[in-house]
This record gives sequence, C-alpha cells and structure tokens, in this order.
Amino acid sequence: MRRVPAAVLALALLLTGCTTSGPSADGHRTSPTPTAAAGGPTKVQPLRKALPAIERFVERERGLRFKHPVKVALLSRRAFLKKLDGSQGQPKPAEVEQLTSTLAALGLISPRLDVVKAFKKAYDAGTLGFYDFKDKRLYVRGTRATPGVRAVLSHELTHALDDQWFGLLRPKLRKDNQEKELAFTALSEGDAERTRLDYEATMTKADKKVAEREEGDQSKPPHVPQTVLILIAFPYIVGPNFVKALVAHNGNAAIDAAFRTPPVDSEQLIDVRAYFSHDEPKPVATPRADGVRVDHSDLGFIGLLLALERHVGQDLARQAVAGWGGDQYATWRAGDHRWCLRDTVVTDYAAASQTLDNALRKWVANSNGRARLESTGARTTFVSCSS
Repeated sequence: MRRVPAAVLALALLLTGCTTSGPSADGHRTSPTPTAAAGGPTKVQPLRKALPAIERFVERERGLRFKHPVKVALLSRRAFLKKLDGSQGQPKPAEVEQLTSTLAALGLISPRLDVVKAFKKAYDAGTLGFYDFKDKRLYVRGTRATPGVRAVLSHELTHALDDQWFGLLRPKLRKDNQEKELAFTALSEGDAERTRLDYEATMTKADKKVAEREEGDQSKPPHVPQTVLILIAFPYIVGPNFVKALVAHNGNAAIDAAFRTPPVDSEQLIDVRAYFSHDEPKPVATPRADGVRVDHSDLGFIGLLLALERHVGQDLARQAVAGWGGDQYATWRAGDHRWCLRDTVVTDYAAASQTLDNALRKWVANSNGRARLESTGARTTFVSCSS
C-alpha cells in the first residue's frame, strides 16, 4: 500500500475525470471490528490478537475465506525499507533506457533524470506495506498493531486473499502489453483500497486521526517529478472507482469475474462501460524507428492523455483522447541523452481523428521543432523528441 500525495491526487483526478471513492456502490455496510470503542482511541493490541479480527473483516468484505494463514511481519522503518528494496530487485540497464526514452521523448521528464533513483525515492517515501507475491508474506512498516498499521493490514491482507484465490503474479501481462499489466494492477489495488476504506469507516474518529498521522503527511517527496508520482499513484486513484463500479454491477461476484477476465487497458478502467462491452484496443502495427529501436509498446489512453496535457493543456487533451481506439509506438536513441518516439494512433470514429489531429498540431506548433505530425486521418502518426 502506498500513500498518494495530495497534489498528485488532485492532478490525476483532473486528468482522468475520476472522483475519490466513497461508500460502496451497492450500499453494503460492514460490521465494526470487535475492538472498536464508541468514540475514543482503541487500545493498541499485540499483532497476534489484532490480526484475526482484521482477517475476518477482509473475508466478510470480499465474500471469500483464506485458504491458509498469511504470515505477517511488522518491521522497523530501516528493516522495512531494506526488505522493500530487496523485493523490487535491480532493473537492467536496457529496461531503464526503455522507460527513460519513452518519458523523455514525450517531454514528461528530463532526459538526464535518474529514473531508478526517482522511483525508488517515491516508493520509499510512500510505501507503508506490501505483500510479497513470491514468498507469500506480508510486510508492514511499524512495530505494533496501531490504527495505521491495522488499516494497512486490511489492504495487504486483501492482496493475500485475492492471490490465494486468483493468483496475482502474472508476468505474461508485462511481456504481452504494457497497458494490460497496468490495468491488472489497478484492479488489484482498487480491490485492496476498497477494503481499507471500508475498514477505516468502522474506526472511531480518534483512531482515524491516529491512522492519518501514522501514514504521514501527503506532501510531495522532494526532487521527484510529478510524472513519476502520477504513474505510481494511477492504480490507487483509478482502481477503487473501477472496483466500485464492479460492485454496483454484481457485488463481489463481479470482482471475482474481473480477476478471471481482467481489464486490458486504461480506457476500460476510466470508462467501465468499455470493460463491460469488451471494447478492446484496435490492433496497430509498430511504427518504424529512425535508428536502433530502444522500446516499443503502447502509450494507451492514459499515456497519450498525460503527454497531450503536458503540451496542449488539460481541456484539449481530454477532448483529443476521448475517441482513442489504440496505438503503438517505437523509440530510438537520437544522440547523447536524447531520444525520439514515433506513435501511431487510431480512433473509434472519424470525428475523433480530427480532434486528435488538431491537438497534435498545437503540440507541434509549441514544440520548437521537437515534434512533427507525419500523417493524419484513419491512422495518425506523430514524432516527438526530447530536448
């Protein structure tokens, strides 16, 4: 579970048009935890006593039973960060350049940014707990079952429960399509956040204040670009609203079905009608690279939105991506710390193509020669390069 800085939350909600999660859409109410007091703070219990009540809450919330116990470790800040860093592994240089080339070519980060350091700083500052998919253990930053720790446990135990029933480690999603992995992550985090929010709703006001204080202020970590924070926060912002729509459709059964047949792109997350109607991205051939190709994938609805918002403003960007139907891009190195990207986009209807083309023309006009529009109409292709 990760904190979402308030500034990032506000910006991302504007980008996606989503609203923050409220009570579950089906109007369900969960039972209060047995340790809850009428209005004052709850006495902090040892983990072994607090954990069973949280597990029962998670089971009721999801309508599933744990198949086997989940091992939980409460760690000091130093021990937690060491475990977190070890679980993430070290990315390969080629993977680092792939991410850098895409974000820098779109003008979303400086081409000289150390993206590994930026993401690590954001993760270290914002991560309060995590469920390790490999060793099936749950790790939480904290040494006692305080209100904040209990809230984190409700989130992470939901991951553990979902993993036992549906399997959350799906490496094929990364190999197949960048947006599929993002969409599945948003589903998983949305389900866990739904549980946490409902769990916190059973807390006393005093416990809620303690939990908020433990989670820390939601200020932006220093020297971390806004784009990095938005990319990390996206599943936590959009996921709960997507899950809320699933619950309104058919309760927990709809969530279970989504884990079996997950959303495939960010458009389905933002507009759940696209998910229920099986509106999937249209196939698009990968465009050529004007050099040795560094990366190729799809920007997706949210990637194109972020790029356009950076260059043409929020209103025009949202209009331009409204008819997004699919895309594919390729990046290549164009010099020392300089990368370019060529993206081909198709839309769902003709009028959407014109709106997208108009937005791209404005981007090109403001780019000081770093962007160009190569084709318009049924398939729009543009090129953008880093500074």
